[in-house]
Amino acid sequence: MSFLGLNIAGSALETFQQAEDVTAQNIANVQTPGASRQIVNIGQLPPIDGVPGMPVGLEPGTQGTGILVSSIQRVHQDSYDALFRGASSSQNFYSAESGILSSLQSSFGEPANGINTAFAAFQTSIQTLANNPQGTAEEQGVLTSANGLVSAISSANAALQSSETQTQTQATTLIGTINSTIDQIAALNGQIRAATAIGDNPNTYKDQRDQLIDTLSTYLPTSTSIQADGSTLVTVDGQALVNDTEAYHLASPIVGTNPNGTPALQVDFVTPPNPTNPAAINITGGQLGGLLDTYNNKLIPYSNQLNDFANALATESDRISQAGYDSTGTAGAQLFSPVVTQLPISAGNIQVGILTPSEVPTAAATTAAGTLVQPLNLGNTTVDTTAQLNGNATLANAPPAGGIAGALTIKVDGITQTFNYSTNNTTADTVDDFINSFNAGHFGVTASYNATSQTVVFARDPNNIDLVHRAAMAAAGGTTTPDFTITDATSSAAQIQPGAPAVGLLDALGADNINGVDQNSRNAIGVTNGGDVTAMLQLFSNSYGVPALQTTSPTVIAAPGAVTILPPVASPTAFAQLNVGNVLTIDAGTAAQENVTITAVNRVTGSISFVAKNAHLVANYSITSAQTATLQQNYASLVAQMGQDASAATTGTTTQTSLASSINSVRQSTDGINIDEETQNLVKFQNAYGAAAHVITILSAMLNDAINLGSGTSF
Repeated sequence: MSFLGLNIAGSALETFQQAEDVTAQNIANVQTPGASRQIVNIGQLPPIDGVPGMPVGLEPGTQGTGILVSSIQRVHQDSYDALFRGASSSQNFYSAESGILSSLQSSFGEPANGINTAFAAFQTSIQTLANNPQGTAEEQGVLTSANGLVSAISSANAALQSSETQTQTQATTLIGTINSTIDQIAALNGQIRAATAIGDNPNTYKDQRDQLIDTLSTYLPTSTSIQADGSTLVTVDGQALVNDTEAYHLASPIVGTNPNGTPALQVDFVTPPNPTNPAAINITGGQLGGLLDTYNNKLIPYSNQLNDFANALATESDRISQAGYDSTGTAGAQLFSPVVTQLPISAGNIQVGILTPSEVPTAAATTAAGTLVQPLNLGNTTVDTTAQLNGNATLANAPPAGGIAGALTIKVDGITQTFNYSTNNTTADTVDDFINSFNAGHFGVTASYNATSQTVVFARDPNNIDLVHRAAMAAAGGTTTPDFTITDATSSAAQIQPGAPAVGLLDALGADNINGVDQNSRNAIGVTNGGDVTAMLQLFSNSYGVPALQTTSPTVIAAPGAVTILPPVASPTAFAQLNVGNVLTIDAGTAAQENVTITAVNRVTGSISFVAKNAHLVANYSITSAQTATLQQNYASLVAQMGQDASAATTGTTTQTSLASSINSVRQSTDGINIDEETQNLVKFQNAYGAAAHVITILSAMLNDAINLGSGTSF
């Protein structure tokens, strides 16, 4: 019974009061996001030592003086923060992508609507016209379906452009939120540092800061490092976002250009943390990372693919339409043309170039439609196309026994090519040999045998042209033409008499009257046979290069390896439509022919780079897009890629959401506030407080009695 006892009980009252206050704080913040559980660490006050010099056994020993709150501890495991923030960053990365890609997928309308349906309708209209080449309604059907296809392409392009704009807008808005968040973190750093310096425990500020960093990690991937003064260094891609009280703001995103020449949505600091050596920010996570990845690695490639598809569709369609004549004998026009003539055809720069049904090209130049080709047979005999030409008695003009040799010069699209022949070898031993060998030359003209008329027929065939021809034509700035000329310097100047020996191959084939004569709408137009529209049908089954590049390069490749080549001098922008990843066929028709993949595009110099496996020592070798897939397959690959990307984003969102939730559950089991546990603590501290109060009451009464001893007060 002493005043010391009152002090001890008083320290207990004060300690358990603080413990109750902390517990009440925990209970009050049970629903507060980011609030960590706080616990009271209770310790003993310094004791009173025994009195020196007292006899052994009589010293009082060490006397306790009570308890105190030694610290209010914030329960928080920083290691779980990094795990949670990483998962949360990934979750929001995929979520940002999923929202944009799912919306874009819907806009494309595949497979029920969209380009695929319009392309099928276009194919049907061509087939219908081929069945009736002179039908006005069928010609109108082609124009209607072509306009529908252009509309579908334009709609898909508009959806892509809208997605790009939406992505850029969202990124701009998000950066404003990011800058506001890092400002708050920097301010809390200052408060925490000041409180730590005076020995305080700024637990609430730390909770608020960690919650803001959690939020920031949903926007972009962050790393943190707690400094000795209590502040936290927050970085992205190794560069400081928050350093002590300094916040480094991000600038609004801009559309720049990658080294490969493609557009890129880029983000940098307004003022770089290291201005003497600034580094671009590589943001690979969070909502901002998802937006940047969607724009740069999804939308831009999709747009390039759609542009390439539109370009190839127009180029290959026009190559055939311009190789024919309409019903009036007028040379065929571009079925698809650019809206802005100075720019290449793309998904945003395409229209139907033919306005009226009568202008739809259906006919092709063919010697079967003229009178210049004569029957091969002599009298009423039937020609055996498998028999030797030399001395063949069934031919009106058979080559002599010694045979003939020479060359046919074929001119198509302004390109001159040569077919060397000799009736003493397999190139022209028989009619069949000639036809097979001639067609294998891919001259743009096809030879065939008409058994009824006993004639060899030469017809303009835009599908029978090789890559070398097309590259040479494009590099020279030439265009597709519907006419053709075949010249044989060895043949007679005019039709020779039946029975006379052939001097040249055209003599033997009954075609010496076409020698050097341009076959065109004046003398060889097959209006009724629909040769050109029939050729158009192959548009839907042939493999093409996408984009439809045909040109040459003057840059000699001396040895295999990484090379950079220039376009032809006459066409400095020939490579402008190419992108990294496009596959090209170079030096077609030679032993050095190979496919290469573009690794870089320089939009300033117009050059492209790739790795060559072979040397290409002769200048002006062909450069064409690799003929790897049909147009429909190419578009299907775009739709498939879009579907895969959207699915991956959806799956990633689900997976990372589950992971983040799981990590947070573990984190909350350690850091979080449990209402049941806190209620038990509150009861425990209340009981302790009540017991201490009861002790004080008893001690107070005892002291009062002791003080009043002998004063007459009765007990």
